[in-house]
Amino acid sequence: MAERKTARRFARVRQAGALLLHALRAHPGPVLWGLVGSLLYGTGLVAWSVALGELVNHVVIPRFEDGRIAAGTMVAVLLAVAAIGVVQGAAGLLRRWTLVVTRARFDATLREAVVRHYHRLPMTYHQSRPTGQKLAHVTTDAEAAAELPARLPDVLGMLVLFLVTAGWATVVDPVLALVGGAMVPVLLLVNSVYQRQVEAPARAVQERLGRVTEVAHESFDGATLVKTLGREGVERDRFAAEAAALRDAKIRLALRDWLLDSLIELIPSATSLAMVVVGALRVNSGDITVGTLVSFVNVFAMLVVPVRTIGNVLGDVPRMLAGYARVRSVLDEPLPAATGDPEVLPDGPLDVRVRGLSYSYQGGSTALSDVSFHVPPGATVAVTGGTGSGKTTLLLVLAGLLPAPDGTVLVNGADLSRISAADRAAAVAAAFQEPFLFAASLAENVLLDFGGARAADDPRLHEALCLARATGLVDGRPEGPDTPVGERGVTLSGGERQRIALARALARRPRLLLLDEATSAVDATTRQEIMSGLTDGLTSTTTIVVTTSAATLALADAVVYLDRGRVEGVGPHADLLRLDGYDRLIRAYEREQVQA
Repeated sequence: MAERKTARRFARVRQAGALLLHALRAHPGPVLWGLVGSLLYGTGLVAWSVALGELVNHVVIPRFEDGRIAAGTMVAVLLAVAAIGVVQGAAGLLRRWTLVVTRARFDATLREAVVRHYHRLPMTYHQSRPTGQKLAHVTTDAEAAAELPARLPDVLGMLVLFLVTAGWATVVDPVLALVGGAMVPVLLLVNSVYQRQVEAPARAVQERLGRVTEVAHESFDGATLVKTLGREGVERDRFAAEAAALRDAKIRLALRDWLLDSLIELIPSATSLAMVVVGALRVNSGDITVGTLVSFVNVFAMLVVPVRTIGNVLGDVPRMLAGYARVRSVLDEPLPAATGDPEVLPDGPLDVRVRGLSYSYQGGSTALSDVSFHVPPGATVAVTGGTGSGKTTLLLVLAGLLPAPDGTVLVNGADLSRISAADRAAAVAAAFQEPFLFAASLAENVLLDFGGARAADDPRLHEALCLARATGLVDGRPEGPDTPVGERGVTLSGGERQRIALARALARRPRLLLLDEATSAVDATTRQEIMSGLTDGLTSTTTIVVTTSAATLALADAVVYLDRGRVEGVGPHADLLRLDGYDRLIRAYEREQVQA
């Protein structure tokens, strides 16, 4: 048990050191200036107490004893007190400024680092983590982690204050120094006990914060579903339960904080009282002056501020380290191996060969098994199959969003895994059944040029909208291409969102176009116009389209028929109709379309 506790303490020390080193490397200026300000502020507190004692000895007591004051002495002491006050005030401002700057800058640094890492992590990572949890890493966890380096200069400055106070007190009067120093081990004991008691509640608060964010995000993101099914009450109850758990966790942590604050205030006060009693005896015996006693009482009374500062920081350390641990859990996620000596794709339509491709999701479910087929340059190949046959998984692999551990995907003879992400993104575009639109204008969603002054005038915009049969969406609105679509395209219908997403893919002028039921919400007539336009207009593009539309299958140069992750047939649509399974599947889809 003792070994585990020691190991945990060392782990916390290592984690705190890593966090502080991270902050110092990222923003050395504010951290170091904050340390300077805190050192001056702490030293100023001692100097102020000493000057106050000298004021009592040389100004106050002579006034009562002799009825006179040496004007020169009074002016000198007052100037010294004023100078110390100015320096201490300036140091306090510097200390406060650097605290705010360090916190804000390091918080931003962590947020940006997490977001950059999110963008570089593979799709499998994002599929296995809820969005709310990822948002918590960017917000509350980064904010908590930034607290420690921001408040570190205060802690170090206050520690220096302790050392300066101890040295000064020992030289001036060892007896009073011993009385005042007695509170140090008591404070250390209190903080040690508190650290052990607060670690679990602090970690629970951070976890609950992430859970509340996660539930809130799910409820807001699924607002349409919640309202349609009348589940507002259920969602309110679900959120209320998580919010109540967070509230209770915060209360448990706050109670421990309150207890620590009370003890931290009580200990210096009791020490000051003892010092007054012992100091009075020392003054009566002539060992010290009244001014010295005033200096001692004042400096040890003011130690309440640094003690509270150190105590508050130490009390929050578990929460700060918990936040940093959650941030590090993202930053330490291994990135996909960099492509060494990447292969460059040539201009023109791309040749695609899939050989022995197999893919299984986490948990063991097999989506693809030994899939092989060939798409010649410039051809249009349709992929079809029943629900769960692996169609979408196949397109995600072809887009490079999912790895292909078993089998190979060759693009113009180059292994897809050896093509750089930038080259792949420039050559391949995809549109999926569930399109995502940004809360921006129509033009910005198509061109992904947010804030671009001339986005609406870009010739690619008109070309892409024409191919996607979406020009009517622009022409029919007063603001034209600058019309905002709302969050996730809420102002558009499902078919309109799909056409804007298709236009976005086409605006990139891809050499390999991947469509996953990208026109499923569009009426049959418009869908055929779109597919015919793509077939005739994209002469320099290879197209692979997942579809269940018989008309689209008939337009394709070849069809890949999947069943339970396996290729059951490849060839023209008319030839595949001889396969019993394919024929029954197409007839079933046709009946569904007639009934719809």
